[in-house]
Amino acid sequence: MAVKRTRTGYQLWWYDSDGRFRKRTFRGIGRDEAVRIERELLAARDRGERPPDERHAFAAFAAAWIDECRSGWKASTLAQYEQVLKSQLLPVVGELRVSAVTESRIRQLITGLRDTGLSARRTNLTLLVLKMIVRMAVRRRHLRDDPTETIRSLREPRTEVDPLDPEEVTALLAACPVWWRPYFTVACWTGARPNELAALRWGDVDGGRGIVRIRAGRYRGKEGPPKTASSVRDIDLLPPVVDALKVQKAQQASERLKAGRGASEPGQDYVFTGPAGGLLNVNALRDRTWYPTLTTAGLRRRTMYQTRHTFASNALAAGEAPSWVAAMLGHSSPEMLFSVYARYIPNRTRRDGSALLSRMTERANAETTEPAGAAVLSKYSR
Repeated sequence: MAVKRTRTGYQLWWYDSDGRFRKRTFRGIGRDEAVRIERELLAARDRGERPPDERHAFAAFAAAWIDECRSGWKASTLAQYEQVLKSQLLPVVGELRVSAVTESRIRQLITGLRDTGLSARRTNLTLLVLKMIVRMAVRRRHLRDDPTETIRSLREPRTEVDPLDPEEVTALLAACPVWWRPYFTVACWTGARPNELAALRWGDVDGGRGIVRIRAGRYRGKEGPPKTASSVRDIDLLPPVVDALKVQKAQQASERLKAGRGASEPGQDYVFTGPAGGLLNVNALRDRTWYPTLTTAGLRRRTMYQTRHTFASNALAAGEAPSWVAAMLGHSSPEMLFSVYARYIPNRTRRDGSALLSRMTERANAETTEPAGAAVLSKYSR
C-alpha cells in the first residue's frame, strides 16, 4: 500500500483481496484523510472483503439521480450539477459505497474543498448536490439515516454590488467600441441579465407597446427559460433604449449588406450578435470588450453583471418606485432591492434631512393658510 501526493490531492496504491493491483485518486483531501482511507481499505482487504459493488457506489447513485431528475431542470442547472459531480464529488467519494459517505467524511470533504480555495458559494452548491443524492439513497433504503442532516451550509459573503454612477456610464459608453455601444446602453438602462440579452430576438421587441419581452436566456450555448418564473417579464422601452436598438438594427443591416448576407432566418434574428453575425458569446464579450473598455475609460475593474446593478441603483436613487424597478429586474417583490441596494442608495441622495424638512414645512405652511375652522377640521379628520 502506498500514499502518493498529487497536484490536487492524494493517490492510493494497493492490492485487493483477489491480488489485483488497484489505484485510486482522491482530490481535495489532506494527507490525514488519505491515510485514514488507506487504513479502511487495508482493513477491508484483510477481512477478505471484495471491492464494493459498483451498483452501491456513490457514483452509481449520482448517475441514477441525474437520470431521475434532469427532466425537471433547466439546461444550465443540469450543466452546473454535472460539473460539481465531475470536479468536486466523484474524485473524492465516487467509488465509495454510499453507506461510507458518513457525516465525518462529509465534513472532511468540505474542509478539503475550502483548503483548495473553493468559494463558499461553490462549496455550498457541492453540499446541496451531495445532500440530494444522499436523500435519494435514504428513500431507496440503502441508508438508514441521512448523514447530511446536521451539516449546515457555509455563510456566503453578500452579493458584490459595485454599480456605475451616471457619469461613469457616460464614460463607459464613450470609450466602448461602436458595435457594442448599443448592447451596453440597453444593459445599463434595462437591468437585463447578460444571458437574457444574448437570447433576445427582434421579435421580442414590441415598439408599438414600448416593451421588450424577456422569455429566454442562453447559458453555455443552450437556450432555456430565464433564471426564475418571475424573470419572464416585459421591460419598458425607455428613450435611450429605443435609440440604441435603432442603431443596432442599422448596424446589423449594414454589416449584412457588406458581407452579402440576407436577412436572418425566423427564430435566429438575434438583437445582439457579433459583427459577422455569429451568436453573442457573453464570456468573450466580457474578456475582449468589457474589461478593456473599463480600462480605456479609466474606470475600476468590476464584473459585467454590474450593468444590472447599475440600472437598479440609479433608478432607485432617482426616486423610481421600487415596485417598478423590481418588475424591470424580474424580482417577484421589491424586498430584495432593499437588502441588496440599500447601502448604495444613500450615497447618491441627500442624508441631511432636507427632503423631510421640505415635505413637512410645505404641509405646515399649507395648513396655516387655511381658514381657522378648516384647519381644525383638517386636523381632526385625519
